[in-house]
Amino acid sequence: MEILYVSKLCSKKKFEEIFVTCHVKPQQQAQKFHHLFASGLAAQEGVQVTALSGLPISRVHNERTWWAGVSEVEDKTVFKHLPQINMALIGHIVVFVTAFLVTAKWCLVNKNKKRYIICDVLNLTISVAAKTAAKLFGVKSIAIVTDIPSFMREYKREKRCIQSLPIGIYTSLCSSFLRRYDVYIILTEQMNRFINPNSKPNIVIEGMVDLEMTGQQNLLENKYQEKIIIYAGSLHEKYGVKKLIEAFIKVSDHSARLWLLGSGDLEEEMRHFEEIDSRIKFLGVMLNKEVLEIEIKSKLLVNPRPSSEEFTKYSFPSKNMEYLASGTPLLTTKLPGMPEEYYDYVYLFEDESVEGMAKTLERILQLSKEELHAKGAAAKEFVLREKNNVVQAGRIIELIGKAEKLKHERKH
Repeated sequence: MEILYVSKLCSKKKFEEIFVTCHVKPQQQAQKFHHLFASGLAAQEGVQVTALSGLPISRVHNERTWWAGVSEVEDKTVFKHLPQINMALIGHIVVFVTAFLVTAKWCLVNKNKKRYIICDVLNLTISVAAKTAAKLFGVKSIAIVTDIPSFMREYKREKRCIQSLPIGIYTSLCSSFLRRYDVYIILTEQMNRFINPNSKPNIVIEGMVDLEMTGQQNLLENKYQEKIIIYAGSLHEKYGVKKLIEAFIKVSDHSARLWLLGSGDLEEEMRHFEEIDSRIKFLGVMLNKEVLEIEIKSKLLVNPRPSSEEFTKYSFPSKNMEYLASGTPLLTTKLPGMPEEYYDYVYLFEDESVEGMAKTLERILQLSKEELHAKGAAAKEFVLREKNNVVQAGRIIELIGKAEKLKHERKH
């Protein structure tokens, strides 16, 4: 089986090259999600994955105008990085044309094989180009939907910069093309009514963890001496980060520390919070492998995303999966998109007010290090057994097989 994986996924080598040269760092969450998905598919027997990759850059990230296209092989996946002109309109035209041509060639080369195209639909230009070629050559297209486009209007400049399109035009086009795919991979059950009104074949994959984390040890003797609480992700008030900081300030434990990693609209306030409470530390943006090292050595990982926000019904933070796989315990809100099977493996904010969150933090910080470590270890074992990228990708292959079987039965 041949799979063309269409997104902004880069090889690890290419992404690190981009990361170190960008003054505004590109998002790493999406890179990690798609890397896990693609490598999980490549690990399936008889599956060859080709990643068709638009680079995750814009003028906001890097002023370099021309990026040459390059192909390379990494971890059983063939990467085809498209050439890119880093100029808004011309850049989109170049990406569309080259993506269409590369996809068309791939379709022709593999015309006598089982072939499928998987698209990250939120990367509009490259996915529409690949979808157009797929339609022309009669190749089934599969959509990965990690967000509802209409909710992206409310996101801050981070999302607008990535797309380099006016957000209104982007969401309208994305919503229109979204319903034209043959199969859907979604994060929550609630997504289906928005993006799949015709009940086409679909599957919920709320997230996945890296199977290679099995060999990554989380040992009590290697933990920080202080009670380090970590929030790593987008620093947006909408995601509950400011409320978390205000709650932590009320925590009386002087040995507790709150470290925040990432970027977002609260960045400019971080120095202010550090001045108010010396236990708070802002570490900025780091490569994911460096973030993971810090998470493993910490006492507690936190996700304060408000459960009352409408958009949380249609998302499952990939950061939660990374937290769980680290072996350090997770404290999170009870997100409506989070299946109940996770509840036994996490600590929950039952009261999401500032006072309620402060009390929860106080209570958990009083637990013994052995109890906390056991909670984190159980969570790690659960996600590595049930939610690793090879298992989750295998479910996609099963779905494709069922969809083909159903199509065959309908013909006869």
